[in-house]
Amino acid sequence: MEHKPKREIKDRAAKKLFDIVIRELEIDDNLSDRTIMITDNLALLEQLKQQHLADIKARGVVELFVNGSQQMYRQNKSVDMVIKIIEHQRKLQAELKLTPASDRKVSGVVDPEGGDKGDEFTGY
Repeated sequence: MEHKPKREIKDRAAKKLFDIVIRELEIDDNLSDRTIMITDNLALLEQLKQQHLADIKARGVVELFVNGSQQMYRQNKSVDMVIKIIEHQRKLQAELKLTPASDRKVSGVVDPEGGDKGDEFTGY
């Protein structure tokens, strides 16, 4: 079944992220209404992130702020927003089990019993 992002998602990078996440969820057989909703949220966050990155590119990391006769430079608020969006996207990816730490393939390789008996530190 073909899944499409929400109508509000117009950014190319956000649509590409939606397709990648849907494809990964199909591989893991983890596609449901809930995961599609989370994927839409990931794509919307990506769209916002791209808008903030465009603002940073246009105005720079710092901007001139004029308050009456005072002039000062202050940080572009888009920089903080990009960092917050990335953190939130990471949380949603973890919820979908799409981060390296939550990847069952990686965690399945490690022997929880400490299979390496030759290391003297392991015996300690």
